[in-house]
Amino acid sequence: MTYYDFVKDYMGVEEAEINNKYSPAGHLFSWDTEDMIGDYWFYQSDDFIIDIHNFHVKREVLRDKVHSMADYVSIYTTYLISGNGERFNPYQTLTPNSLYSIDFDHLDNNFCFLLHENSNYLGVAIGFKKDILNKYLASIKISPEIFYSEFFLNKQSILTKVLEPIAMDILNCRMESPAAEIFFNAKANEWISVIIDTFLKRENIKISPDDKMALEDVRKYLDDHYAMNVNQKTLEKISMMSGTKLKKLFKNTYHQTIKEYTRRKRMNIAEVLLLNSNLPIKEIAESVGYSSHSKFSTYYKKYKGKHPSEVRKLIQSP
Repeated sequence: MTYYDFVKDYMGVEEAEINNKYSPAGHLFSWDTEDMIGDYWFYQSDDFIIDIHNFHVKREVLRDKVHSMADYVSIYTTYLISGNGERFNPYQTLTPNSLYSIDFDHLDNNFCFLLHENSNYLGVAIGFKKDILNKYLASIKISPEIFYSEFFLNKQSILTKVLEPIAMDILNCRMESPAAEIFFNAKANEWISVIIDTFLKRENIKISPDDKMALEDVRKYLDDHYAMNVNQKTLEKISMMSGTKLKKLFKNTYHQTIKEYTRRKRMNIAEVLLLNSNLPIKEIAESVGYSSHSKFSTYYKKYKGKHPSEVRKLIQSP
């Protein structure tokens, strides 16, 4: 069975006749069920599959199994632009600006995921055949066993911030063949290179138990005061660290800067308010710390993939 037929059979719908959302070099399927409404688009080459999931969750979705893509790809990585849920075995929260991976050659029978009601899911993913990954690893003399072990068990090896622009480039691509083929091949190679480069540059910084507790105190303080412009000196006093040490250990532990952590927290709270309240967008912006509506809208678009006004129109439409 071809991957095209696999998708068609799994989704139970025909390919969309009109595709003005994504590159016409790929295939678009749209569906509307009791649980969700949205689109699935994919582009396939001999070595990889690039796809986009973009849907609105109408009511809570719990899936206790995943249809395997092992006949088509082995290693599947998704950059999540927007989402609200959890995956299990292993456990991981599905939040915006995060990466999750699946090894279809060793898919756990207990694997399942939960998507929360009234949320938007937007993810850009690339699935690679293991042969192509092993070819890259062999060329730079990296043991596949060590690489895959860290790749799946140690999420610190992935810098989602670096993958974000690649994912957004794919999402916004409207190229036709043959330019699209060149573009997607380049993006797939860039995706692999980022993952491998991050693996090679990983820092094994040892953090003392006291410093771990101090960093957790800083994180909790940021969570409680996300709408405020927290002074750096305050965080240094809480952690009892110098500014340089705090910034380095925080980024190494949480894989983002303090400023980035706060912005993402603000956008996550804003998303909940947009989807589950009737508050005006201006009031939501102010409640998460932005007096400027335009700045809030710009950041929301960056982290969630849509402007706040677009989200409101989506959930208000019948």
